[in-house]
Amino acid sequence: MKYKTLRKAFHDPSVDEKELYASRFNSESAVKIGCNIGGYPAFFILTPPLSAMLVKAAKVDKEIFRLIQQLPGKAISDYANACLIDEIVLTNEIENVYSTRREISDVLETLEKSDKKKRFHGIVAKYDKLLRGEPVFISTCSDVRSIYDELVLQEVCASDPAKVPDGTYFRTGSVSVVDGAGQEMHHGVQPESKIIEMMECMLAFLENEEVDVLVRTAVSHFLFGYIHPFYDGNGRTNRFISSSIIAGEYEKLVGLRLSFAIKEEIGRYYKAFMTCEHPLNKGDLTPFVIEFVDIVLTGMERLREALAERDVNLRKYEALAWELYGEQGDKSSYELMRILIVARLFALYGVMSDELCEVLDITKPTLQRRFRPLKDAGLVRVERVGHKVYYACELDELERRVVCLGGV
Repeated sequence: MKYKTLRKAFHDPSVDEKELYASRFNSESAVKIGCNIGGYPAFFILTPPLSAMLVKAAKVDKEIFRLIQQLPGKAISDYANACLIDEIVLTNEIENVYSTRREISDVLETLEKSDKKKRFHGIVAKYDKLLRGEPVFISTCSDVRSIYDELVLQEVCASDPAKVPDGTYFRTGSVSVVDGAGQEMHHGVQPESKIIEMMECMLAFLENEEVDVLVRTAVSHFLFGYIHPFYDGNGRTNRFISSSIIAGEYEKLVGLRLSFAIKEEIGRYYKAFMTCEHPLNKGDLTPFVIEFVDIVLTGMERLREALAERDVNLRKYEALAWELYGEQGDKSSYELMRILIVARLFALYGVMSDELCEVLDITKPTLQRRFRPLKDAGLVRVERVGHKVYYACELDELERRVVCLGGV
């Protein structure tokens, strides 16, 4: 049965809304958060469907782990970088901040050498550290401010210096979220002392290991959005914090798909938030927790399917390449084709010649000699991105050539 919101129950004459609220708030399944939302103590119910989703999330995570283990390391690293780039583009897009894959990719490729003042350097560096497993400390208001500073402060300064945080950690003034028509949808908590109080409540709840980590993430994600501690950059900071928590518990790739998952279900996401912040919902955060967990779970299932499909295709096209070259004794062409197949299936653009030379331990003239017959056969896909040239396998042509040889 679908969870009936208290806000809807208020308008339903067939429901005793006060009795429903009391039964939920005093239920043994109710978990109190420790702060107020809309004038009521915040809580959520660990419903049977929610518990089932948490069990399923653990199962899907194990399936993703198995797929990662059986795929080549290069394939996973390429795919992880592609996910990282897309995650940053999408987390920016949700906040109407324009960025391109090429722009983020350029920063990522030159991260250690690039100027720290370069646009998006901070957010790329933070997500790269997350991918590499570096710890993200989220225990104090100071930690949250440090994350914000590294992630988006430079962008906020560049776009509107007046929106730089002006308090001890957060903002001192008011802030509102408006819709496309300019109507206020949400008013952030104030003054800063109240922001700090509620943020400390959120951080304390994150430490409650008696609650499943995905539920803790959902609750903290709602609270951060409700508090809205900064003038600008709240959404991106909130999603990064949630991503880092998820990546610490599940496979890191799961944490790098949060903005993608939210963007796919953005209507449900905002509706659940608006329902739970409303005073008529009396602090019951269950609807948001259910929707958030379901959105993350859906994202995990899509990730599992994407990896499984690529795994099947990798085996298929490697077998075709073996038939075309390996069985003929042309091992050098076969090895080159395998790398190009991985590049086509898992990388954002492909693989560059320098990396090919390094992996194959050959010189550029030797690489060009090996490339020539493959290019002549139409098996090499060339993509120019700015001044860079990427190579990958033309999978359809590979399949067509094997069919023509009577191989399949």
